[in-house]
Formats: sequence, structure tokens, C-alpha cells
Amino acid sequence: MSANAQQSSAEASSQSGWAMNGWERSVTFRGSGRDDINYTMYTLHTTAADKPGVMFSCSDDFGLNVLYSFEGVDFIELLHGKRASRLRSIPVYLWVGDYAFDLAFYNVRRRDRVLANQKGSQAAIAMGALLQDLPIRIKATNYFDETLDLPPLDEEVGRFIGVCEKATELAETVRKAEAGK
Repeated sequence: MSANAQQSSAEASSQSGWAMNGWERSVTFRGSGRDDINYTMYTLHTTAADKPGVMFSCSDDFGLNVLYSFEGVDFIELLHGKRASRLRSIPVYLWVGDYAFDLAFYNVRRRDRVLANQKGSQAAIAMGALLQDLPIRIKATNYFDETLDLPPLDEEVGRFIGVCEKATELAETVRKAEAGK
């Protein structure tokens, strides 16, 4: 491969956009006496697997959630992975643009290098940042300190907003706030 082709390939892998998918998911409770759960989940994630990113998931059963990667992660591979990964609750500082939010606890999967929300409001903050084109900075002492410059809105984001009720509500709130400026 020529030097130019290698450079183009490297640039393409680090360029980030958005990808939206729909998944049929099942949660099986073997032997526990609980009924299995089957549901449709939609995801929207950054596509560059070689730098920190974000993935939103949404379903009628579980609402809007967010998963931050604090290193490069292939979100689709992570979603389909079968290995168990222990979650730990850690305190995280979060900034959206210049606004600092109060210290909040998130679940971290150190093995997979990702951070998941514990409350719906944490996912709403991330979606609000995306809709307003604001960077997100996440920091956990002794773990990571990353600023995520999210890709611009595109048709994939629009498709996700169209199928996720909570994202639709947030998009409408942002539109009204921007119209009132």
C-alpha cells in the first residue's frame, strides 16, 4: 500500500460520523422464575473506533441511555460481545460546553473502557449536548479526563430522534429554547 493510501485509510478510520441501528433484544432469566424480556432497542453511536465516543440507546422498556467511551471502542462489537464485564459505580465530573454539572455517579466497565449512565437525566444531558453541538468533557479522578467533540448532526441523528420518544422530547425542548433566544 502506498504512503498516500495508508494516510487516507488512517484519516477515514479517525473521521467520526453517526450510525443508527435497530436491534431485537432478549434478556433471559434462566431458572429465576422471572419472565424473559424481549424488546426493540435503537442505538446511535459515533463511528470512529480509534478515539473516545458516545453511544445512545433507546427503547420503550428502558428509555434513553448513554454510554461514553474514554478510549477508542467499537460500540457494535461491544454491544454484541458475550463476555461478562463487572460494573463499578464511580464519581464522574461532567461539563457540557462551559457548564459544569454536579458530581454524579456513573457505572464504569473498566475492561471495556466505557462509562454508562445510572439515571435518565444523565442521558438527557448528553443528548442535549449533541443537539446543541456542544463538547462533552468527562473526568474521573485516576481513570480518565476526555473531551468528546461530537460529530455534527446528520440524517442518522434525525432517524434516531424519530424513533426515540425521549430524544424527540429533548429535540423539541432545544428547538423551543433556541427559538426564544
